[in-house]
Amino acid sequence: MAGIKLFIIFLVVLVLDGLVLPAFFDLRESFLSLLILIVPVLYMGSTRRTVVYCLAFAFVSESLRGLHLGDLAIPFLFTALVIYLTQRFLDIKYTYDTRFVLGRSTFLAAMSVMFVYVFSFFFKQGDIIEISTYRNFGISSISPVVSATMVLEALILVFAFNVVFNKKSDYQ
Repeated sequence: MAGIKLFIIFLVVLVLDGLVLPAFFDLRESFLSLLILIVPVLYMGSTRRTVVYCLAFAFVSESLRGLHLGDLAIPFLFTALVIYLTQRFLDIKYTYDTRFVLGRSTFLAAMSVMFVYVFSFFFKQGDIIEISTYRNFGISSISPVVSATMVLEALILVFAFNVVFNKKSDYQ
């Protein structure tokens, strides 16, 4: 059941990021497509099931955007490994253990922004490109406006995860 819920969230994010936000708000610098790959791993933990779901989402996103096979999947796997090692090293408890708490959710959103930058590093093997070529998922620098936008988007995703995944049985 968790996979179906996660897939529905993924589809909603794809529609928002690809159609609604650019068409109605002229917001082309949205990072929801990248955050939907990273937030589930941070939120539910880097379990095999979560990584497989997000890997499938990466392949679907690659096909819809016309990217080469593995352009998003391989950087995602490296980022998932970094997330796993970070959670093991820092002994971070998963967010789903508690309900939506602004402090913990803000911390998770800030962590997701950090991991989007890690993802971008792996995506271009350290070759950071201009923000104007966002469709290639490039991040020019650690801009406060871009980071604040990503934190806001991540907070919205965490809130959506708290609403959709409201039982501990959703994670097992």
